[in-house]
Amino acid sequence: MKKIIIILMLITTLSAFAEECSYICPAPPENIEKGALLSRLTGTDFLSKKIIESLITNELNKELNCNIKTDLTLFNLKRTKQGEFKSLKFKSKKIQYKALSLSDFEAESLCPYNKVIYENKKLYYPNALPFKFSGKITNEDIQNTINSEEFTKELSRNYIKFNGVKLFEVKSPQAEIKDGRVYFSIPFQTMFARIKISFSAEIEAENNKIVLKNTQFGSKSNIINESMSDSLTEELNPITYQTKTLEDKHGKIEIKSAKISGNEILVNGIYTIKQNYGSENE
Repeated sequence: MKKIIIILMLITTLSAFAEECSYICPAPPENIEKGALLSRLTGTDFLSKKIIESLITNELNKELNCNIKTDLTLFNLKRTKQGEFKSLKFKSKKIQYKALSLSDFEAESLCPYNKVIYENKKLYYPNALPFKFSGKITNEDIQNTINSEEFTKELSRNYIKFNGVKLFEVKSPQAEIKDGRVYFSIPFQTMFARIKISFSAEIEAENNKIVLKNTQFGSKSNIINESMSDSLTEELNPITYQTKTLEDKHGKIEIKSAKISGNEILVNGIYTIKQNYGSENE
């Protein structure tokens, strides 16, 4: 029982977040529901569910510095001990993980049968584990991303140096959602002066990412040409950068929709923990 509790805690910790089908659900074993009635009648299933949910909640709140609620649906106690479960849901008014910051966050596993394996004190996924999620990006969330350690490091890599002197350096940007657009201001420090690129854009989901559309530039220095400014604004866009936090060899994030409503960006998509057991990723 202790091992399966650890498994389920790690599931939610690694997940932190019908659609276009970009995943394949595993087939459940035969007689998967067998024994569920007895568990419900004795109350064992209900007790196990509450204990595990409590541990999941405590772990997530500590990891994400938030107040999260979880809802775990089990088959029965036996299946739970084998790392099998029906579904996992969680929601929170605010989550922060690395550079990712979202408000009114909700997530739910997509497949009707899920399984994880715990061996040699390591967690493995015999099948990809997809979650659908939704949330809002507020002006506070954007500022949280700009202030994050990950985004700050990204900024620090954008400079030109000669003989130990920085000739060109990108400073911390500003961004604000209002009137159906996002307004950006990105300052640059040169040897001679500080210049600034100001622009606004609409938001859309394209190729599973949040992208800027219908960009309108304000005044900008002719020291920076058009192609260079477009490249920098895309790379240093804190809204796009948020999702990069979750994109690595362990997981894949797909943004299915993104639109501005009032002073917020509404987003939803799929986050998939990749298979890493019984495959080349093992």
